[in-house]
Amino acid sequence: MTSCAPLDRLIQTITVECPGVTSELITLQLFNVVDEFFRRTNAWRWYEDIQLEEGLTEYPFSVPGGAAIVRTLAVTHNGIPMRSAASQGSGITQSSLGTLIPEMVFPDGDSSFLPQQTDLDQTSGLFSYAIYRPDYIQTTVEPDAEAIKYPLNICLALTVSKGCLECDCGDWPLEEWMFDMFFQDWLDGGLARLQGMTAKPWTNVTMAAYHGKRFRSAMAFRKQEALLGFNFNTPGWRFPRWA
Repeated sequence: MTSCAPLDRLIQTITVECPGVTSELITLQLFNVVDEFFRRTNAWRWYEDIQLEEGLTEYPFSVPGGAAIVRTLAVTHNGIPMRSAASQGSGITQSSLGTLIPEMVFPDGDSSFLPQQTDLDQTSGLFSYAIYRPDYIQTTVEPDAEAIKYPLNICLALTVSKGCLECDCGDWPLEEWMFDMFFQDWLDGGLARLQGMTAKPWTNVTMAAYHGKRFRSAMAFRKQEALLGFNFNTPGWRFPRWA
């Protein structure tokens, strides 16, 4: 790490709290903490516009360097939320090309249809999406001349990629505001993991439980915070009119 890397503050603080721990071990445990944090909270969000092309159903999309996709949170087209191909009704069997309605499937699961009879057929009128590979999105209907006027808007939840542990660039490719906003959360997570290790000079079971509880509470809060767009939400109750 460089002398001014945002991660240094976390490492220096943990070094004071856990005397004798090596910087390599701190970095490994902090990576695990940050990865768990983002996977549980969806706090790192990435928005991508994908330009549709007439007759093309599969489109690649990219994420920042050093990031990995956790899950797709939402897909919209022309301001309208798109449904996932796997959520268009109960009893749907999912294939590598789209979704099958129950009437097209034998009791043992084998299909009894032609591929063009699934929702990939433009005559079905469906416009949904599916993601079968982490970096590609597929529409179940070929976009027409009207649909290509508007891009697909995709919202992804990201986390740090495993390649960050092998990178010699000096720091992880996270935005600096994250180190400021989530500093105490990640510190609690790192201390919980390190102080919970057995037979180490820095082992402290009591403090490990304390920091672990704080870290779990922080993740629950950050998950709701990210869901609300980091807004201080108005209360869901109010006084009766007569009051």
